[in-house]
Amino acid sequence: MSTDIPASARPSRRARFFAGVRGAAGVLRADALVTVLVALAAVAVGVAVVLWSTQYRPDSAVDTSAKQAAVEAATTGTVALLSYRPDTIDEDFASARTYLTGDFLAYYSQFTQQVVAPAAKEKSVSTTAAVVRAAAAEIGPDRAVVLVFVNQTTTSAEKPEPAITASSVRVTLTRVDTQWRISSFEPV
Repeated sequence: MSTDIPASARPSRRARFFAGVRGAAGVLRADALVTVLVALAAVAVGVAVVLWSTQYRPDSAVDTSAKQAAVEAATTGTVALLSYRPDTIDEDFASARTYLTGDFLAYYSQFTQQVVAPAAKEKSVSTTAAVVRAAAAEIGPDRAVVLVFVNQTTTSAEKPEPAITASSVRVTLTRVDTQWRISSFEPV
């Protein structure tokens, strides 16, 4: 039995050449497709990293001095909000309002005028706040949240012996122009 293929049934030399070229082109197209897919995947990963870092890590857009300024504003503002004496209460509350903004400023103004000031004057209540520790919990370019630990000493005509109370407060700050102002003050 002969395994020879008759010459008429064999592909021509030209046909074999073009078949080889088509095969090589197919391999090149597959390599190019893999290269394009790898490049697209790399771009997608890069975009994901940038979006994550700006959306979920806004603190990375804020430098250390801004964090420190927010913590200092929360600390100073907390002391101003929680410290007053009956003989200087109007000035104390006016000073405290300079650290506030937004709806909280309106609430604080009304609450201190209608509730705290009359009671403090009538019962000679004095309070002094001291921040024990404060740290930024969240920080962004225009908003910060600072956790503040406070010791507050209170005296009154009825109880002249100082009473010390420890508490913690979640202070939310909003940047107004170039200054941090307290926009929320929540005991935790």
